[in-house]
Amino acid sequence: MSLRTKFMLALFLTGLAAVAMVGGLAYVGMTKKVDSIRREQAAEHFHTAVSTYLQQYGSWEQSPGKLGFDEFMRASQPSRGEEQGPPPPPGGREGEGDREDRRPPSGQGGEPPFRFILADHDFRVLLGAGAYHPGEPLPEAARKDARPVMVGGRIAAYVSPEGVITPSKQELQYLAAMRDALWFGVSGAAVLALVLGLLLSRSLGRTLSHLTGAVRAMHGGSLLQRVPVEGKDEVAELAAAFNDMSAQLARSHEELNESHQTILAQAEQMRELSVRDALTKLHNRRHFDEQATTLFSHAVRHKRPLSVVIGDIDFFKRINDQFSHATGDVVLRQVGEILRSHMRLSDLVARYGGEEFVIAFPETELPQAAALCDKLRGIIEAFPWHQVHPDLKVTMSMGVYADLAAGTAEAMLQKADALLYRAKETGRNRVCFAA
Repeated sequence: MSLRTKFMLALFLTGLAAVAMVGGLAYVGMTKKVDSIRREQAAEHFHTAVSTYLQQYGSWEQSPGKLGFDEFMRASQPSRGEEQGPPPPPGGREGEGDREDRRPPSGQGGEPPFRFILADHDFRVLLGAGAYHPGEPLPEAARKDARPVMVGGRIAAYVSPEGVITPSKQELQYLAAMRDALWFGVSGAAVLALVLGLLLSRSLGRTLSHLTGAVRAMHGGSLLQRVPVEGKDEVAELAAAFNDMSAQLARSHEELNESHQTILAQAEQMRELSVRDALTKLHNRRHFDEQATTLFSHAVRHKRPLSVVIGDIDFFKRINDQFSHATGDVVLRQVGEILRSHMRLSDLVARYGGEEFVIAFPETELPQAAALCDKLRGIIEAFPWHQVHPDLKVTMSMGVYADLAAGTAEAMLQKADALLYRAKETGRNRVCFAA
């Protein structure tokens, strides 16, 4: 069940219950009030009738008794259908307990409207109103509200307000009209509650629908959402608070992304610094060893060629001693630049330490690697070193090894290093490789 339906149902039931409760209380209160007024009037009329009857005979014992009182009441009681004048004085058979003795006279059909209790001066029941038998003592509870009937300055009898009141046709019509009005009120309240529920729930449902859609969009990654703010009630405050939260989340997410990108860039810089040689900007020995091991494993697994090279700048110590360490740094940077600029993307070149450089050529046979190294050697020798210093000359010796049977990348590099020493021993500025 949707919230809109629940809201409409709640308004409907609330309105219905409120009208039913108010109408019911009003109906019960009105009927009680009418009954109380009629009871008071009827008791007064009955007391008047008894007083008149007993004044006529002096006492109940001197009167014809019950039958005489019945005749008296029949003679004095007007038709129940009359609308003018005071209510008829009850008494006679209307005050007795036996229904066959309380039938109205001919032409005045219908149930007598009032029945009350009549007792003598000693509180012995004369007329029991269907509650007590004639001659029995009236209970103490019924005596306290009994009203004395005075005849000749003495108490001749007592009239108790206890009795039965039968509503008249006119009163029944009045009560029926009240019930009809109550039902009309309940129906009108139900319709009004439905209309109000529809109108109010439409606005509430529209706002909640916007909020639901915005939350789903945020769940999908779009954090910056705006929902319309209508009115100044709690729902409008909720929508405004949602807009503020969405904007704050979007700003926080953007700042977090910026911070994340900064951290990634710094991490990349740190990683590069950790694997790069600060002077030549080539990879360092640790990175080369890690990558060379991977390249060797790949070559062995797929049975592909791999060549490794180790090169050393000839007489580098003499360059430092003769031309200064600053000149030596220039030579290292320039040699590193020459090596890097002539490598393929798949090749790996690094400064191995001091004036030593290492290269790994994946997917390269020994002849090709040797030829490329000889080309690099020539480029280094032909570089215009005199621009650095008029007397400066720079050459490089290299050793190349390409046999995977060595077992590891480190072993292959050791073999290449041995070939480098052979190049040094045979005159430098040359490339040696194992044929």
